[in-house]
Amino acid sequence: HRMSVELNVASTEFLGETFHFIDCPGSVEFAHDMRAAIPAVDAAVVVCEADPKKIPQLQLVMRELEAQGIPRFLFINKIDRADRRLRETLALLQPVSRIPLVLRQIPIWKGDLIEGFVDLALERAFVYREHKPSEVIALEGGDLDREKEARFSMLEKLADHDDALMEQLLEDIQPPRDAIFDDLARELREGLICPVLLGCASRENGVLRLMKALRHEAPGVAETAQRLGAPAQKEALAYVFKTVHQLHGGKLSLVRLLAGHLDDGATLLSSSGESGRVSGILGVSGAHDTKRASAEAGDTIALGKLDAIKTGDTLSGGKTAPQALIK
Repeated sequence: HRMSVELNVASTEFLGETFHFIDCPGSVEFAHDMRAAIPAVDAAVVVCEADPKKIPQLQLVMRELEAQGIPRFLFINKIDRADRRLRETLALLQPVSRIPLVLRQIPIWKGDLIEGFVDLALERAFVYREHKPSEVIALEGGDLDREKEARFSMLEKLADHDDALMEQLLEDIQPPRDAIFDDLARELREGLICPVLLGCASRENGVLRLMKALRHEAPGVAETAQRLGAPAQKEALAYVFKTVHQLHGGKLSLVRLLAGHLDDGATLLSSSGESGRVSGILGVSGAHDTKRASAEAGDTIALGKLDAIKTGDTLSGGKTAPQALIK
C-alpha cells in the first residue's frame, strides 16, 4: 500500500530503557485506529514532510492531539530531499499547530545537499555517517552565524513562559544549558510548545537525536495516568486501545498498563461492567509476540482471550469496576 493501513506496536531498548511505539496510520481513512490509541500514550511523534499538499491532513492529526492534550514532537522527514530552506518549511508548517513550533535543529548544507545538522540546545554540529553515529564537527563562518540566529529564536520562544530566561536574554547573559533543557521538557509536557526535529528515517539520519529527546523530555506513564484522571491505586489499571482477532491465536486485546503490576491469569474488571481472566500476556513487536509472565506500569502489551472486553474499555485488577478513563 506504500503507507500504513493499520495500527502496529513495536518495543525496543535504548540506553537501558524500554520504549513502546504505537505506529498509527496518518491517512484520514484509518483515523479510527489513531483516535483509539493516542489517549494513553505519553507523547506523540508526528512524522511529516515539507509538502504543501499534505498540510490539511497533517493539521487534522495535530488538532486531534491538541484536543486530547497529548505532548507532541514534529519530525520533518526526508530532509535529504528538501527543495526549500528550513525557515520557509517552518512557516509552511506553523499553521497546523495552535502552539509555537520550536525548531530544535538546523541543517548543515553542502551545496544543494544536507550533510548534517546543528543541535541548537547542545550547540553542537554533527555530520551524518551512513549507518554510523554522526561525527561532531566545529562550526565556523556562515554556519556559525545561522546557528546563533536560530538558537536565539528558539530561546525567545522558550522565554515566553520563563521570566528568568527572558531577563537573561535581555541582559545578553548566556543561560545555563541545563536550564534550557529543563524548559524544553517542561514546556513540552505543559503543552506550550511543539519541538521540531529533522532527519531522514530511511537512512537513520536524525533518529538517534529523536530518541534522546524522547528519553529526556517526554513525560512518563505516571504523568499520562494523571492527565487521564486515573485514580491512584496499587492494583493494575489498563486501557484497551485495539482489539485483534487472529486466525490461530484468537482474540487479543492491546492495552497500555497505566498503573500497578499485572500477572498472567489475573482477573480484570472493565468499565463496561464485564470481567475476564487474562489468558496470556504477550510482549508485542510487529508480527513477533513473546510470552511474558507479568507486566509493569508503562508497558504496552497484548492480553489473550478477554472475550467480553472491547476497545476503549478501562480495566482494573481491583475489586470494583473502574470508571472509564476515555469517554
